[in-house]
Amino acid sequence: MSATKIASEVYKIDSPIRDVYKILSDFNRIGKLVEMAKQMGMPQNAQLEKISEKIEDVSFVEDACHITVKGLGDVVVNIVEREEPKLIKLGGGGVLPFEFNIWIQLLENAPYDTRMKITFQGELNMVMKMFLKGKLDKGINQMAEGLTKIPYSLLANMNI
Repeated sequence: MSATKIASEVYKIDSPIRDVYKILSDFNRIGKLVEMAKQMGMPQNAQLEKISEKIEDVSFVEDACHITVKGLGDVVVNIVEREEPKLIKLGGGGVLPFEFNIWIQLLENAPYDTRMKITFQGELNMVMKMFLKGKLDKGINQMAEGLTKIPYSLLANMNI
Protein backbone atom coordinates (compact mmCIF):
# COMPACT_ATOMS: atom_id res chain seq x y z
CA MET A 1 0.00 0.00 0.00
CA SER A 2 1.19 3.47 -0.76
CA ALA A 3 -0.15 6.89 0.09
CA THR A 4 -1.92 8.56 -2.81
CA LYS A 5 -2.56 12.29 -2.56
CA ILE A 6 -4.72 14.22 -5.00
CA ALA A 7 -5.57 17.92 -4.70
CA SER A 8 -8.18 19.90 -6.59
CA GLU A 9 -7.64 23.25 -8.16
CA VAL A 10 -8.47 26.24 -5.95
CA TYR A 11 -12.10 27.25 -6.53
CA LYS A 12 -13.91 30.50 -5.77
CA ILE A 13 -17.22 30.52 -3.89
CA ASP A 14 -19.22 33.78 -3.90
CA SER A 15 -20.33 33.49 -0.27
CA PRO A 16 -18.89 34.38 3.14
CA ILE A 17 -16.65 31.70 4.63
CA ARG A 18 -18.93 31.30 7.70
CA ASP A 19 -21.93 30.45 5.51
CA VAL A 20 -19.92 27.90 3.48
CA TYR A 21 -18.54 26.29 6.63
CA LYS A 22 -21.97 26.18 8.30
CA ILE A 23 -23.43 24.11 5.45
CA LEU A 24 -20.46 21.83 4.68
CA SER A 25 -19.60 20.97 8.29
CA ASP A 26 -22.94 19.29 9.05
CA PHE A 27 -24.21 16.28 7.10
CA ASN A 28 -27.76 16.98 8.33
CA ARG A 29 -27.69 20.25 6.37
CA ILE A 30 -26.23 18.49 3.33
CA GLY A 31 -29.01 15.89 3.58
CA LYS A 32 -31.64 18.64 3.59
CA LEU A 33 -29.95 20.20 0.58
CA VAL A 34 -30.05 16.86 -1.28
CA GLU A 35 -33.77 16.47 -0.45
CA MET A 36 -34.48 20.02 -1.68
CA ALA A 37 -32.65 19.29 -4.94
CA LYS A 38 -34.68 16.09 -5.46
CA GLN A 39 -37.96 17.90 -4.80
CA MET A 40 -37.04 20.67 -7.22
CA GLY A 41 -36.31 18.14 -9.96
CA MET A 42 -32.53 18.17 -9.95
CA PRO A 43 -31.33 18.08 -13.57
CA GLN A 44 -30.13 14.63 -14.57
CA ASN A 45 -27.33 13.74 -16.88
CA ALA A 46 -26.17 10.30 -18.03
CA GLN A 47 -23.24 10.17 -15.60
CA LEU A 48 -25.39 11.16 -12.60
CA GLU A 49 -28.07 8.60 -13.54
CA LYS A 50 -25.40 5.89 -13.81
CA ILE A 51 -24.19 6.67 -10.29
CA SER A 52 -27.69 6.92 -8.77
CA GLU A 53 -28.60 3.48 -10.19
CA LYS A 54 -25.88 1.95 -8.00
CA ILE A 55 -27.04 3.66 -4.78
CA GLU A 56 -29.73 1.85 -2.82
CA ASP A 57 -29.98 4.14 0.20
CA VAL A 58 -28.44 7.30 1.66
CA SER A 59 -28.87 8.59 5.21
CA PHE A 60 -27.39 11.54 7.02
CA VAL A 61 -26.61 12.39 10.65
CA GLU A 62 -24.59 15.38 11.82
CA ASP A 63 -21.19 13.70 11.61
CA ALA A 64 -21.76 10.93 9.06
CA CYS A 65 -23.24 10.00 5.72
CA HIS A 66 -24.14 6.33 5.13
CA ILE A 67 -24.43 5.17 1.52
CA THR A 68 -25.60 1.67 0.63
CA VAL A 69 -24.15 0.69 -2.74
CA LYS A 70 -25.54 -2.24 -4.75
CA GLY A 71 -23.18 -5.19 -4.64
CA LEU A 72 -20.77 -3.46 -2.25
CA GLY A 73 -22.59 -2.68 0.99
CA ASP A 74 -22.51 0.24 3.41
CA VAL A 75 -19.96 2.98 2.75
CA VAL A 76 -19.58 5.56 5.52
CA VAL A 77 -18.12 9.06 5.25
CA ASN A 78 -17.49 10.63 8.67
CA ILE A 79 -16.53 14.14 9.67
CA VAL A 80 -13.43 13.38 11.74
CA GLU A 81 -12.21 16.92 12.37
CA ARG A 82 -13.51 20.47 12.18
CA GLU A 83 -11.54 23.69 12.49
CA GLU A 84 -14.05 26.51 12.19
CA PRO A 85 -14.27 28.17 9.71
CA LYS A 86 -11.42 26.85 7.62
CA LEU A 87 -11.23 23.04 7.64
CA ILE A 88 -13.51 20.02 7.45
CA LYS A 89 -11.75 16.66 7.43
CA LEU A 90 -13.66 13.62 6.25
CA GLY A 91 -12.72 9.97 6.70
CA GLY A 92 -14.01 6.85 5.03
CA GLY A 93 -15.15 3.60 6.48
CA GLY A 94 -17.48 0.71 5.97
CA VAL A 95 -16.83 -1.87 3.28
CA LEU A 96 -14.24 0.04 1.26
CA PRO A 97 -11.01 -1.90 0.69
CA PHE A 98 -8.88 1.13 1.57
CA GLU A 99 -8.78 4.00 4.07
CA PHE A 100 -8.99 7.61 2.98
CA ASN A 101 -9.29 11.18 4.19
CA ILE A 102 -10.63 14.21 2.37
CA TRP A 103 -9.79 17.74 3.50
CA ILE A 104 -12.06 20.62 2.51
CA GLN A 105 -9.97 23.72 3.09
CA LEU A 106 -11.58 27.17 3.09
CA LEU A 107 -9.89 30.55 2.96
CA GLU A 108 -11.56 33.95 3.15
CA ASN A 109 -10.13 36.09 0.36
CA ALA A 110 -12.73 38.87 0.81
CA PRO A 111 -16.18 39.10 2.48
CA TYR A 112 -18.01 37.35 -0.40
CA ASP A 113 -15.00 35.53 -1.84
CA THR A 114 -14.19 32.20 -0.21
CA ARG A 115 -11.52 30.02 -1.78
CA MET A 116 -11.82 26.25 -1.50
CA LYS A 117 -9.47 23.38 -2.14
CA ILE A 118 -10.23 19.68 -1.70
CA THR A 119 -7.48 17.14 -1.04
CA PHE A 120 -7.85 13.36 -1.08
CA GLN A 121 -5.35 11.08 0.60
CA GLY A 122 -5.75 7.31 0.64
CA GLU A 123 -3.78 4.14 1.16
CA LEU A 124 -4.05 2.36 -2.18
CA ASN A 125 -2.19 -0.67 -3.48
CA MET A 126 -0.53 -0.33 -6.90
CA VAL A 127 -3.38 -1.94 -8.84
CA MET A 128 -6.02 0.26 -7.19
CA LYS A 129 -3.81 3.31 -7.66
CA MET A 130 -3.46 2.63 -11.40
CA PHE A 131 -7.19 2.00 -11.74
CA LEU A 132 -8.50 4.84 -9.54
CA LYS A 133 -6.01 7.74 -9.81
CA GLY A 134 -7.49 9.28 -12.97
CA LYS A 135 -11.05 8.84 -11.71
CA LEU A 136 -10.15 10.37 -8.34
CA ASP A 137 -8.42 13.33 -10.03
CA LYS A 138 -11.53 14.01 -12.09
CA GLY A 139 -13.94 13.29 -9.22
CA ILE A 140 -12.22 15.60 -6.71
CA ASN A 141 -12.35 18.51 -9.16
CA GLN A 142 -15.97 17.75 -10.09
CA MET A 143 -16.88 17.66 -6.40
CA ALA A 144 -15.16 21.00 -5.80
CA GLU A 145 -16.79 22.56 -8.85
CA GLY A 146 -20.21 21.29 -7.72
CA LEU A 147 -19.73 22.75 -4.24
CA THR A 148 -19.13 26.20 -5.77
CA LYS A 149 -22.68 26.20 -7.18
CA ILE A 150 -24.48 25.92 -3.84
CA PRO A 151 -26.20 29.18 -2.72
CA TYR A 152 -24.61 29.07 0.76
CA SER A 153 -25.74 32.51 1.94
CA LEU A 154 -29.34 31.87 0.97
CA LEU A 155 -29.35 28.47 2.68
CA ALA A 156 -27.60 29.75 5.81
CA ASN A 157 -30.25 32.49 6.13
CA MET A 158 -33.00 29.88 5.70
CA ASN A 159 -31.50 27.96 8.64
CA ILE A 160 -30.90 24.79 6.67
